[in-house]
Amino acid sequence: MSQDNQRVRLTKKLLKDSLIRLLQQNSIRKISVREICECAEINRTTFYKYYGSQYDLLGDMENDIFLDIEGYLGSGGPQPADAAQLTQIVRYLEANMAICKVLLSNNVDPGFPEKMLNLPRIREMVALSIDQSGQSEREYITRFLVDGCFGLIKLWVMKENREPAEYIAVLLNQVILQSSGGPPPGPAPGPR
Repeated sequence: MSQDNQRVRLTKKLLKDSLIRLLQQNSIRKISVREICECAEINRTTFYKYYGSQYDLLGDMENDIFLDIEGYLGSGGPQPADAAQLTQIVRYLEANMAICKVLLSNNVDPGFPEKMLNLPRIREMVALSIDQSGQSEREYITRFLVDGCFGLIKLWVMKENREPAEYIAVLLNQVILQSSGGPPPGPAPGPR
């Protein structure tokens, strides 16, 4: 990798980390490019070399997460999500807790949950989980699963003393299987 690429990645990381810190205190609407640059100790010309606004920077951060999540889900043909994939995703969220807390809060991007859960691979996996339903029933069950799973993840992320990632992944898998009429899962392990 060339030094230029490393420099670009470092600059973008500094900007993203600065926006995360600022979002912990204010909504995106109250954060200026100037504040982001001051926090990152980067001049505004450099910022505008990569982003047009604080919203573009936020969108890039969201896209990073979406790409990572889709990477964990893979593209191994049509199959519903399994507990192992869900565990990897929840561990990823846990490892990136600062940005997850910020993005899941209501003052950043209210459309984030919809964007995340409309990722093609996630929609495909949900659809495969409820494939035996009729069209209108499938639409309702999909909405229930998407909103419910997002709510479960959000509650877990926002908790101070949260359960292990494996516990939440198994719980998510159970919710999906039970809601979709799949085979009954075994009991969820107790939190450690």
